[in-house]
Amino acid sequence: MDKDGEELAPKKGTLFPLTADDILDNALQNLDERQARDVTKKAAEEVVRVAVEKRMSEHRSGAAQAEMQNLINNANLLDRRGGDYKINSTFETASGTTSVEIRKSKPTWTIAVALIAGMLAVLLVLVILSAR
Repeated sequence: MDKDGEELAPKKGTLFPLTADDILDNALQNLDERQARDVTKKAAEEVVRVAVEKRMSEHRSGAAQAEMQNLINNANLLDRRGGDYKINSTFETASGTTSVEIRKSKPTWTIAVALIAGMLAVLLVLVILSAR
């Protein structure tokens, strides 16, 4: 408090309004020694927690990239061998989980058209043979 008993706080009509940093700085300056130690300890713990989480995130991201590259390589290998295939995979990434599905299959309508064409050919042969 100042001489007149008023608190030293900015007036509402001040030229420069308070920012969050101003309020935080003021609060930190007014801590006693024990409170300052407690805040410092908690801040250090939070810095360590954030650093550990960052490293774990980087590790998950790197591992997911390597696994995805292996998945692509496997799909390319299966593609070269020919035939149908379907690969489902899930990766734990830095931001969550990513699911991927890669598949190659001949369209079923192609098989159906081939079967129908074969049946028509057989029917045509039967009709020709029966007409003789």
